[in-house]
Amino acid sequence: MMIPETPARPLSEAEIDAFWRDGVIAVRGLYSSKWIDTVQAALDEICGFGDDRSAEAKKPFFRSDPYTWHKNDNVRDFALFGPTAGLVQQAFRSARVNLFCDQIFVKQAYNADRTPWHHDMTFFPLSGAQIASVWTSVDPVKAEESALEFIVGSHKWPQRFRPLGVGGIVKSVAEFDPAPDFDGARDSYRIASWDMQPGDAVLFHALTLHGSRGKPAGGLNRRAIATRWCGDDARYAPTETELQVAWRHGLQPGDAIGGPIFPQVLPHLDEDGIAGRMKGPVLPDPAIVAQNQKLAARFEVVPL
Repeated sequence: MMIPETPARPLSEAEIDAFWRDGVIAVRGLYSSKWIDTVQAALDEICGFGDDRSAEAKKPFFRSDPYTWHKNDNVRDFALFGPTAGLVQQAFRSARVNLFCDQIFVKQAYNADRTPWHHDMTFFPLSGAQIASVWTSVDPVKAEESALEFIVGSHKWPQRFRPLGVGGIVKSVAEFDPAPDFDGARDSYRIASWDMQPGDAVLFHALTLHGSRGKPAGGLNRRAIATRWCGDDARYAPTETELQVAWRHGLQPGDAIGGPIFPQVLPHLDEDGIAGRMKGPVLPDPAIVAQNQKLAARFEVVPL
């Protein structure tokens, strides 16, 4: 029987209240060295760094691959068997927790690209309040250089801003307002960020606005992974305006999140659902990939 790891300590009621009040909390020491090494190995495999990363260290390299757990076994094991689901279940106060997806974020030193302010929800074909991400880095992170920054309480705002990615790509053809110039009015908002060590994590609501600054010359690498999670009230809610999940999952609009592409991890792991993935990689559907490529060709690129 496959059992996800229980977090080393439970969240306090104060931490859970802070998550719902502020939309983000820092969680120290969530991952042991075992899981840090697992993520490190995954990132090396996905990015092709191999044993010698010295030649890569000074390249302005950025990579942000989603859905890597479907093909990389280390990401699969980290997402399904690590302590993340237990953390999220506590924060959600949810009976059930399902993995929605993962995404790696490899930003090498000397990379000046910033991650624009956005909330994740406008990228996702989802609805519901119990949707969140857990982000962690295998490298030390400094708040003033490479950490994620969050607009505290923004998950409660009624506005939905355009899904703006690195490079200024608006990853939707829907009509969304641009996000305000938070950087030009930082004193008007409560912006949270933390220095972090490998093993630390941030848990944030899918509607919490966040971004990160470019990395100055001589800065540290920042190799990170986020896993995205759904609780009891999450529903599949696709539109014709955002990229669709490229794996056949069988869900209809309004269905609860579940099945082998979005497997239940707690209260117990859906072993039948993940059986195919445990045997080997599960490839995306070529027809959906082609559909997404056509949609992406229509995406606007805006100056940052």
